[in-house]
Amino acid sequence: MSNSPRSSSYSSSPEPGARTHREKFFDFNPPPLIRPRPRPVPVPSAPLHFLDSHLSESLILKHVEVLPSMHVELFHGLVDSFSEALDARSDSLFQIDGSLPYRNSKRTDAISIRNMRELGIEMPLTRIASSLVVHPSQPRLGGALSWSGAPRDTRPYIIDQPYASQDIALYVSRPHPEEYGRFSAKNRDIVERLYRHTRQLTSSMVFCTDALPVLEDMSRLHGMKFPWRLDCQYSGASRPRSPPPDASDVPWTLPKVEGPRRSSRVRAHDASRRIPVSQDIGVLTPSRDEGGEYTPVCEDYVQKAWVTAVKVDATFIIFDCGNFIRIGIRHRERQTLLLSSLIDIRSCKDPAYGGLWTAFHVFAIADAVQRLPLIENSLLTKRKSTFDEPRRPSKRLKPDDGAADMSSIDKTMAAYMDKFPVLAIFFRFDHLDSPAPRLLFKPDAEHRSHYGPTQYLKIIAYKRLGAGAVGDVYQAVIEPDNISNTPKASSKTSKKKAAKGSEKDLTHRPFVLKIAPTDARARRLQHEVCIYRHLHDAGVSGIPSLLSYREALNSDMRVLMLSDAGRPLGQRMDSERKIELSPKARVELKSILTAIHEAGVLHRDVRSWNIMEDDSGRVRFTDFDRSSLRGKPEDYQAEQERLDRFVEGEYVDKGDIIGEDDVRRPGAARGP
Repeated sequence: MSNSPRSSSYSSSPEPGARTHREKFFDFNPPPLIRPRPRPVPVPSAPLHFLDSHLSESLILKHVEVLPSMHVELFHGLVDSFSEALDARSDSLFQIDGSLPYRNSKRTDAISIRNMRELGIEMPLTRIASSLVVHPSQPRLGGALSWSGAPRDTRPYIIDQPYASQDIALYVSRPHPEEYGRFSAKNRDIVERLYRHTRQLTSSMVFCTDALPVLEDMSRLHGMKFPWRLDCQYSGASRPRSPPPDASDVPWTLPKVEGPRRSSRVRAHDASRRIPVSQDIGVLTPSRDEGGEYTPVCEDYVQKAWVTAVKVDATFIIFDCGNFIRIGIRHRERQTLLLSSLIDIRSCKDPAYGGLWTAFHVFAIADAVQRLPLIENSLLTKRKSTFDEPRRPSKRLKPDDGAADMSSIDKTMAAYMDKFPVLAIFFRFDHLDSPAPRLLFKPDAEHRSHYGPTQYLKIIAYKRLGAGAVGDVYQAVIEPDNISNTPKASSKTSKKKAAKGSEKDLTHRPFVLKIAPTDARARRLQHEVCIYRHLHDAGVSGIPSLLSYREALNSDMRVLMLSDAGRPLGQRMDSERKIELSPKARVELKSILTAIHEAGVLHRDVRSWNIMEDDSGRVRFTDFDRSSLRGKPEDYQAEQERLDRFVEGEYVDKGDIIGEDDVRRPGAARGP
């Protein structure tokens, strides 16, 4: 079959014997990328984030199938399903100079390759593909969707800029207002619904040109059970989950499969299938490469790409190393990744790069449009979360005497956590439902090979609260089943009964996890622990209580556990960047900061998002990872003046960090 669509008529015919713009477009192959001089390949970092291994059992990748003719079938599907729409398009729509961004480019790292793809052919082909899908019978209208970079709140996770980077391929955004006004009401409705429900349509992973062996090695995964990597080294049974319901059909077929399908976002949760509390856990020691450097493994990059597609609910995935690509399709029902053969885009034919890339985006958009009714129906149904949020304690604290009661409960929780040598954290929200927990230990403690049921505390992280300079912040709770397995303490019977009664109340009390996943962030988190301990020893109130500080085995991860101080004041900021504070809150904030300064601590980052307010109206300062114990007198004065401006209604969040950094070396912080 020819690599260009069937002959067609155009509104303005080209000169006899001349090639049309459409023929040039579908025959386009980008020029080769050649490294100008030999240089060592940068050492890549491991692509997997710790949360990438906490997917629900029904969402993980189980199999990989390599289908050599898959990319050809995609192009044939474009010609067969959209031939009339293609014939009706003006030849000028296909006018493109895809080689322009490649000229005089000597950089072959992942970021440069990504930028060249965006400037060269991504934007024009998106305009063509969206026009074919949204209004195939209106050839005079341009693209229904415009290509745009990832929104700031959904920036992709960068693995290693010189080697490989997570990147988007197609986002949904509204067209130009003048063009948008020419759309029919039906087509505008389709675009608006896509914009609301399926912002990202595809996912891609871009590598440097030297990463070709990683893409080549993916053929090895064909037919084997995918070795899904868990977050922690844990021996124990995972809890099975039923597969998600099937979804809409697609207008093309693939060899030996029914075709890629998309699932509903409804993921029923069977709360009864939990890991039994009586089960022992075994800690395994993972092997490390000599020298501690990461060796590229294709399984890690495939798992990362799959997880990214799950997060954005995308079906189509691209693996791109500049001169070669692979196309991936996520088959949800079978939990299988369908991979094309390795495609040399410099010289590929039947189809060439231009035709293949158009087909890829056409079916990505068509898949999303077909799924809109399914997605909207699932949103109308009340979804079961993977973990029900804990109910609040029956006894509400009075604002007047809340400080004493809160301190007592926090001390009880800190003492209760300290009884356990191991904390097992499960993530259960959104697409996460940990098959195995992340195990956390006391710093510098001796580790056993196995722990019994009374030696580990199960903690459920059920909500992501946000992210900061140190890491992500989650809301968590102690699993109720743990209370009946509390380790026995050497105390009198009456005290044990009283403690047991108060410990039961802890299961309904949320607290906060602050997780630093890397070594650089862990050092800053250790410094924050030191500051909290110093302030607690100085008797400073108006800050969260330090409950526990733990570290992961054979990992740089550190976790700080704090009492729940409420929500940041920044969430109450109005359109004019003002926050209404009660007279009592203003007095409390000034008093707390004065006490912090008297203890010798300079916060350095006073702003609305670092001041919390609970349901009773009490305010607290938090986020001391930038704080210093070496502040100058003028620094303390400047910080007090900033707070004065804040309580008077002035916007101070864009202010500079005050004073000098004072992050301590690793090992300075120890948990309570």
